[in-house]
Amino acid sequence: MQQKISELFNQIDNIPRIPEIVKILIAHTNNPDVEFDDIAKDVEKEQVISMKVLRLVNSAHFGLSRKIGSINQALVLLGISELRKLVITSGIIESVPHIPSLDINEFWLDSFRTATYAKWLADESKLDNSDMIYTAGLIHQLGTILIHLGNHDAANDIDEAIYQGNSRANSERQRLGFTSNQACAELCRQWQFPEELASTVEKAAEPTSFDTISLSACAVFIAHYISKAGFENLDNENIITDFPIKEWQLLGFTEDQITNKLTKILELDTGIEGLLD
Repeated sequence: MQQKISELFNQIDNIPRIPEIVKILIAHTNNPDVEFDDIAKDVEKEQVISMKVLRLVNSAHFGLSRKIGSINQALVLLGISELRKLVITSGIIESVPHIPSLDINEFWLDSFRTATYAKWLADESKLDNSDMIYTAGLIHQLGTILIHLGNHDAANDIDEAIYQGNSRANSERQRLGFTSNQACAELCRQWQFPEELASTVEKAAEPTSFDTISLSACAVFIAHYISKAGFENLDNENIITDFPIKEWQLLGFTEDQITNKLTKILELDTGIEGLLD
């Protein structure tokens, strides 16, 4: 399997490169001693990211009483968690190339929703790594981008198999010998992201199929299920019909809580669609 993934990476002319500030922020997700002022200076060195973040911070979504002119001001008013989210999201978007055969806006909107829902689920279930889970939700589908970049014919075959009703993971294994989540986990390791993040991404498509179950992966899996259901315009009753009960219960929730919490999740606003402009 690892050899096949290596072959995929060898076929990609330009493997996406991640800005250094994104690596720094992800590495320090759970570090209480991080120097915020130094981070602000590093963010401002990435002009494209900085401009996108400031434009979004000054949008109606955040409703700030005065215009924000610097990343340091944004840091003070929003806090490190919110700023980290905006910078990481913007940096990853900038790193991923446009693929003509893929609706990249829909891809990112799905990723934004998944990340937002996953963080909410993590907070509700009292997991202590919700910022990491947000990032995992954001990037866990990047393996599909890699497959499009490295083996376009296989990507089309997989999409057709999914259209015929097969699962993505099984279709990928049959066509490639590995899953897009495994490819994304390898990309995370090449980007030098923490192993906890890589492992969450790797398990996110089938969290209960591993010997060691990752609750983080369960949160991402449920979030992605709800996000895809939203894109298909399913009502709550139809969403609940095939709801991932096992993963839900592993997070400590009960079946009786699904309807109430699902309503709250679907009301969440990601607030970062402006980064696609």
